[in-house]
Amino acid sequence: MEFIELNSPARVSGEHVLVIAHSSTALTRGLNHGEAVVLRTEVGELYAAEVIDIGFWPEDTVYTLALGARLPEDLARERIAGLDPEKHDLALHEIVDLLGEMAHPQDPDDRD
Repeated sequence: MEFIELNSPARVSGEHVLVIAHSSTALTRGLNHGEAVVLRTEVGELYAAEVIDIGFWPEDTVYTLALGARLPEDLARERIAGLDPEKHDLALHEIVDLLGEMAHPQDPDDRD
């Protein structure tokens, strides 16, 4: 799972949706649609997020991320390292994700 650290404010489009340019990240590869990431805001808060759209500008690639649950440091580190059922409590991660979904319900028109 990729880790994205924001060092400057990002543009918020709608509620709990973040738009960031690839050039503003330290990513070494492009993200894929539907990919899960861990995001650290400029004030140090950690969030689960998912790539919901990818746009291409002449000078950059732009990602739209749906913010999920706020994560404590230990759960964020586990996700970045890769969740291993032998080492990590996957049920706990599922509960955190469900709580994030409940806190930030999607617009019914945006659901698949």
